[in-house]
Amino acid sequence: MGYRGLRELTELYGPSLSLSLGLHTVLETRRSLGLEQSAITCFRAARVSTILIDDGIELDKMVDIEWHKKVVPIVGRILRVEHLAEKILDKAADGTTWTLDSFMEIFTKELKSYPLNYESIYSRVVQNMFLLICKKLCFRGLAINTEVTQKEAEEGLSDVLRAGNPIRISNKSFIDYIFIHALEVAQSYDLPMQIHMGFGDKDFDMMLANPLYLHNLLEDKRFTNSRLVLLHASYPFSKEASHLASAYPQVYLDFGFAIPKLSFHGMISSLKELLKLAPMNKVMFSTDAIAFAEAFYLGAKRAREAAFSVLRDAMVEGDLSITKAVAAVKDIFAENAKKFYKLHKLDVSSKDSDIEPHIPSPFIKEELHGSLKDSSTDSDVEPCILSYFQSEELYGSSKDVTLVRIIWIGASGQHRCRGVPQQRFYSFVKKHGIGLPRACMGISSISDYPVEDTTLTCSGLFTIVPDLSTKCRIPWAKEQEMVLANMCTKSGEPWEYCPREALRRISKILKDEFGLVMTAGFEVEFYLLESVINYE
Repeated sequence: MGYRGLRELTELYGPSLSLSLGLHTVLETRRSLGLEQSAITCFRAARVSTILIDDGIELDKMVDIEWHKKVVPIVGRILRVEHLAEKILDKAADGTTWTLDSFMEIFTKELKSYPLNYESIYSRVVQNMFLLICKKLCFRGLAINTEVTQKEAEEGLSDVLRAGNPIRISNKSFIDYIFIHALEVAQSYDLPMQIHMGFGDKDFDMMLANPLYLHNLLEDKRFTNSRLVLLHASYPFSKEASHLASAYPQVYLDFGFAIPKLSFHGMISSLKELLKLAPMNKVMFSTDAIAFAEAFYLGAKRAREAAFSVLRDAMVEGDLSITKAVAAVKDIFAENAKKFYKLHKLDVSSKDSDIEPHIPSPFIKEELHGSLKDSSTDSDVEPCILSYFQSEELYGSSKDVTLVRIIWIGASGQHRCRGVPQQRFYSFVKKHGIGLPRACMGISSISDYPVEDTTLTCSGLFTIVPDLSTKCRIPWAKEQEMVLANMCTKSGEPWEYCPREALRRISKILKDEFGLVMTAGFEVEFYLLESVINYE
């Protein structure tokens, strides 16, 4: 897990926990919460709405499929092809003689019984090939023989059976044969096929893990209507996987396990490689987590951090607009998987099923987009991308926050602030606001008192009401939060001098009367000073 993982989990379970006690702190907290409550805590914090469970993984202690519905709205199942084949062959431990025909009859029957209950068919074809590569050094990894003959498969089955029980399918020709057959069944039921790619097990021959070896399979006209997803970012061959996704309509990508397995810079590099060529609507996220709910949380958290970094850089470099980046976030973390796995067929009515990535952002959301977002539900202006990456619950407090800064803009164009203690803010101010003298809007940029002849005097009050959609943690003062405010009258109506309200009015006039949508840009002016030391 490492220091970073422990730090993130202690922050998740409570800032009062001692990081110095390490894993013991996390284990004790999980024990005190219980399995179900700790899982709910992790999944809610991760904003995970759907889990697809690989039935081929067997652990000493397991809970059933129905139990998982207590912690997430949608639960699906994944069938592991080789595991099914091994289970069928293991049943013949009483000495039954297998032929390829007798095996395939049962295998096909079992395979076709699953589509009613499974969201995809999963093949760890690479792992099984590479296990055999390490033993006999004569197979070509992902270069699947789409024309494998029945005779070759029969000989492969005999080779597997000679190895004895428990059955471990490790013959290349036999693997190719059942893989091709499973893909035909998946295509006939319009089910996707997952293919285990890249690193993950020590017996992999990574030289043969290059997804370009799938060329023959992808060129086979029989499978042009299939849907294949290459897992684990195909690391370290992410660039090659990106090419396949761009060249073949049936190829999709999933970057689970590469995140969070790699270092942070490794995660960013791998995701950038995937997105160089692959269309945004063909890249998906999964945690690839197993057994521990904390692994789901850490996988989701780091994926959002990596995606934020990659998409932010793409915007800075001019490759993406804010609108496109926001759409990419939704696609990568939710919409692509919903479409690929046809999750819309399941019950997605739960509010929690709408995944919106939330990661800490060192940036403050800019005011124009926030104000336009508030003004009208049918505005054409997209919210700032950073709103999709906030780590704080908009309407909840963080236990380690001591002060909330409420920000407004004065008539002179300067940011002004009113600090409110955390408890006071969340118990009263966030809903009712806080009163200020009207004179606060009449203060010039060169003095601490109202300008002469202004009607904005100390007589009378206006109320600054926090816009909670803009609330965020302050990067340089992590124990504090800041939030933009709207100015209102005592009756709750927008105050005529409120700059945000003025912007809304002007934007509405431009749109309604002239068909124009306002877009803002920022010019940062600064001085660069050089330190000069006079030694004379």
